[in-house]
Amino acid sequence: RLAGLVRESGLKVALTGEGADEVFAGYDIFKEARVRRFCARQPGSRIRPHLFRKLYPYLPGLQRQSAEYLAAFFGAGNDAPEGGIDDPLFSHRPRLRGTAAAKLFFSRDLKDTLGSYDAAEEMAGLLPQAFARWHPLHQAQYLESRFLLPGYILSSQGDRMAMAHGVETRFPFLDHRVVEFAAALAPEMKLKGLAEKHILRVAMKDMLPSQIGSRPKQPYRAPDSRAFTGKGALGYVAKALGAERLEATGLFDPKATMALHDKCASGRAAGFRDNAAFVGILSTQLWMETFAAANTATARAA
Repeated sequence: RLAGLVRESGLKVALTGEGADEVFAGYDIFKEARVRRFCARQPGSRIRPHLFRKLYPYLPGLQRQSAEYLAAFFGAGNDAPEGGIDDPLFSHRPRLRGTAAAKLFFSRDLKDTLGSYDAAEEMAGLLPQAFARWHPLHQAQYLESRFLLPGYILSSQGDRMAMAHGVETRFPFLDHRVVEFAAALAPEMKLKGLAEKHILRVAMKDMLPSQIGSRPKQPYRAPDSRAFTGKGALGYVAKALGAERLEATGLFDPKATMALHDKCASGRAAGFRDNAAFVGILSTQLWMETFAAANTATARAA
């Protein structure tokens, strides 16, 4: 819709801000990893986990939780099964654990096919040899820039959306000279305490209104499962997550998946994990219907 609005306005080229968060450490995940490391130095502290509330003031449910819950939820201790603060994927483990909840809904055949395969382990195997010697912030920036930025943010969320409307995008923050400059900066120049994009805020302080230049980052939060369930839900959702379609694709357990659909439809989705699983399953089912089924029909006709 945003790309369509650009085209409707008579514009064919647009400047976008992609890359600024990766290059200048703007994402919450960078601050969260710093707090988790801080907590890991005193794993028994009941004070330090309260810092997580400062990171996510826009999540009211989080504000009501105890220090013990916050520490457990964010993996703030130094005894994580993946290896604690020495884990090369330390910064992204909470996200990986959250999205991995979708595995609970895999069919038996899919689980057997995957066997002991671990996508996170494969990711760790792709890291540069010198990765362990980098500063923790630089490690987190690399993971974000290498594995999420190209195929997801720039492609799925960016280029495909723009080109669908004949709009070309330009990325000033991804100019190689800007990236090289930022990569040479000390970590505190980018993430100063818990203030993200520090050097960028300083550079722009005379060009932006203070209420914009000094405000904390606020992510765009889509409604996830609520957009597809409940009152006014589109018919294709129930069909894609129905027993017949689930059995046909064979990727997800019908009983567990339909229970998740009912849970989301009744407004009982338990946060990020349920929502991530729901959207992932629905997207996969629709993808299979659009492409896999069409390819099968074509093959049979041939």
